Amino acid sequence: MEAHTRTRHPSRTPLTRAAVGGALLLVTGLWLTLVAWNDSVPDPARHRIFLSLWFMGVTLLAARLFLDGPPGAAPRVSRSVVTFAIGVVGAASVATMPWTDLGSVFWYQLWFSVPLLTGLAYAAFRPGTDRSTP
Repeated sequence: MEAHTRTRHPSRTPLTRAAVGGALLLVTGLWLTLVAWNDSVPDPARHRIFLSLWFMGVTLLAARLFLDGPPGAAPRVSRSVVTFAIGVVGAASVATMPWTDLGSVFWYQLWFSVPLLTGLAYAAFRPGTDRSTP
């Protein structure tokens, strides 16, 4: 009996919805960061620290989405790195808030942080991810 063997040719990874979403997230995050960079806020240094750390979180989530594919198909962003990003973005949004003069700063940090933190939490803790690491 003759066994049919197929040689697997290296092929390009198919473009998935997650990869497209990751690229769109990165572009949108960069655009929001650049638009908000020179806003008139009570403390520009804190504002820019928040935006920098927030964009770091966006970049990690975009990388997690972009590299999301079959296990072993591509290097992945680990759950611990994404969990660390949740802590960094959450701490940045609380620590850089001008508590004596909230105004519009509260709203943009709320509208920037909550969706990102939700996406990071879903990426880190959804069932079926990181089967090799707890």
